[in-house]
Amino acid sequence: MSDTVISTFLNACQGPFGGAESLQGKTDADRKEVAEWIERFQHEKDIGVLAKSLNDHLETRTFIVGHTISNADLWSFIKVHEQVSGMSKDGQLKRCHLTRWFDLIQELCGSLGKLSPVHIELEAPEVKVAPKEKAAPADDKKTKKVSKKEAKAEEKKAKKSEKSDKEAPEAPKEVKEAKEAKEIPKDAPKEKKEKKVKAPKAPAAPAGPATPQPWQIDLRVGKILKVEKHPDADSLYVETVDIGEAEPRTVVSGLVKHIPIEEMQDRWLVCVCNLKPATMRGVKSFAMVLAATDDSGKLELVEPPKGSKPGDKCYFGNWKEEKPEEVMNPKKKIWETIQPGLHTTSECRAAWKSDEGVVHVLQSEHGDCTVPSVVGAKIK
Repeated sequence: MSDTVISTFLNACQGPFGGAESLQGKTDADRKEVAEWIERFQHEKDIGVLAKSLNDHLETRTFIVGHTISNADLWSFIKVHEQVSGMSKDGQLKRCHLTRWFDLIQELCGSLGKLSPVHIELEAPEVKVAPKEKAAPADDKKTKKVSKKEAKAEEKKAKKSEKSDKEAPEAPKEVKEAKEAKEIPKDAPKEKKEKKVKAPKAPAAPAGPATPQPWQIDLRVGKILKVEKHPDADSLYVETVDIGEAEPRTVVSGLVKHIPIEEMQDRWLVCVCNLKPATMRGVKSFAMVLAATDDSGKLELVEPPKGSKPGDKCYFGNWKEEKPEEVMNPKKKIWETIQPGLHTTSECRAAWKSDEGVVHVLQSEHGDCTVPSVVGAKIK
């Protein structure tokens, strides 16, 4: 791309966003990060690698640096413009974070100089449902024949009943008198039956969601008070964990091969607190510790933000007010459905990714839950 095209685009964007200085970043840290991104764009020759890196970086961000548009966004836009313009619809969906950001930048900029706008379409394809076949109309002639036969049968039946009534002998006098004695006069007052009082119905329990949701998992901050090796299993720790209840819980974790016992003592954790208790080699475990493992096998514990205290609620995205299950029903497979979407982002934040590709970061009132270094790791 020629220097003329680049300078025309950058000059066209400076006015709407407050001039060249404001696009360099709001803080010293932002300005340093913007400069690093621009340097990378100028030296990166493989646009495919850059596009993938940007897509991962923008997974949980609106802009590349900070919370406003900067030169990092403008230079990136220029760098990937040719590749995005050549993407098919499937390609746009595959790199949905990148193309969503690209569409936002070209809309905010308005004038693109000598660059052509790119049509972005991220909607999933519409599924057409085939219309149901109409039922064939019934045969009117057959219906009429059936109805005539039924009418004749009813007529014969009525004649037989009338004949039998005429031939029946008259009842004896004694029997008539007995019947009359039993008859109740019409004017006699009728006895009123007492109405039974129905017991009030118990209120119906609120129906749960149709499919398992991440807010049904009870995630809380915990702190290890005591840790020791399992007496009958070399790979297991038995921890006493404070999760903000009257009594601490016993938790069994398979972390011996990954974390030394000295580093486990007084460790802050994020725990799943509403799994059905499970007995592990003779010791009952009443919670589960969240840990992230990358492709190389490196494991790190998910850590709550600074300032947390035992029992603090952790939640995904905007589901802060939702109430989790008291105990997850194993038959509903809530944990088994949600767990495959748990991962760490490129910024080492714990998160859940929905089937639609939307990322919800795990957080508490004090900030985001994170891991020290593993990126793109699976959380279990």
